[in-house]
Amino acid sequence: MDEMTTLKNFRPDAPAPDRAQLAPGRQRLLDAAAEQRQRRRFWPRAGWKLAAAGAAAGVAVAAVLVAQVAPPNDTHRVGAEHATSAEPTDGQWLYEKILTRQSTLNFRDDLNPVPDKNSPAYWEFTEETWTQYGSGKVRRMLPRGVLDSVISEANTGSPKKLRQKLEKLPSEPQQLLRSLREVIRLGGDYQRIQYTFSSADTIPFEVRLSLFRALKTIPGVVVRPQLVEDAMGRPALAVHPSDDNPFTKKTHLRDELLLDPETYEYRGERTMMLVGGMIDSKVTTEETLIRVSAVQRFATAVNEPGVRP
Repeated sequence: MDEMTTLKNFRPDAPAPDRAQLAPGRQRLLDAAAEQRQRRRFWPRAGWKLAAAGAAAGVAVAAVLVAQVAPPNDTHRVGAEHATSAEPTDGQWLYEKILTRQSTLNFRDDLNPVPDKNSPAYWEFTEETWTQYGSGKVRRMLPRGVLDSVISEANTGSPKKLRQKLEKLPSEPQQLLRSLREVIRLGGDYQRIQYTFSSADTIPFEVRLSLFRALKTIPGVVVRPQLVEDAMGRPALAVHPSDDNPFTKKTHLRDELLLDPETYEYRGERTMMLVGGMIDSKVTTEETLIRVSAVQRFATAVNEPGVRP
């Protein structure tokens, strides 16, 4: 079974882009990319990461290699400001805000996108969610400024249960990978760690460091030597499978996991069109930003959904 088949159907509830505004070819490619990066807690369902949140497309055609700064050594310890926050109570809610920018390139010819006339360079939109620490219930803010009326629950269990499982992981990379296979049974080693970073809001620093070290031991995983930027302009480490994997070869798109370079907290993700792809019938000579997100999580839990820290 190939990777795309394994990772299909991870989350049904994330709103899809407005298909009326997207050409069919472009939507097919975005749908394929979404299978690689379904965003959050709903592991065994549709898409892999970052399904678009209730708005149409986003970010300008732009080169994205930024900040020629080498990532820090991962053996350091972070300061008190990055220490693991106090554990929430079962009834409290974890607040998360996601900013997403997505290009308005029109993929009507699939692998040969063209600029969409009469459209801005990119669309930008946000999503806010509250997840109850003890139960895993999730509430989402709707565009009109009210909470949704439907309460969903994370299939992997509550943030509390996931944290308890992660805290028991060994620190040695190979032992950690074997143990994580028992916690998350679908996907490969890279997808399990990618999912863990994107889903667990309260991972202690020591566990994040162990996960990052294990990530670097997985064959075919690349940690970019330069820092990049998330959608908020924050510096981030970019981690991704090597460009010779079948999905990247087929689509000329590379999905990257973004981590804080000091704390290894989840910062978001981005999708790049690689050199050698085509834009408006011209072969690209530099990597081009297609989509980038920035995830904000807050150390202070709140007492009810709809309240912001």
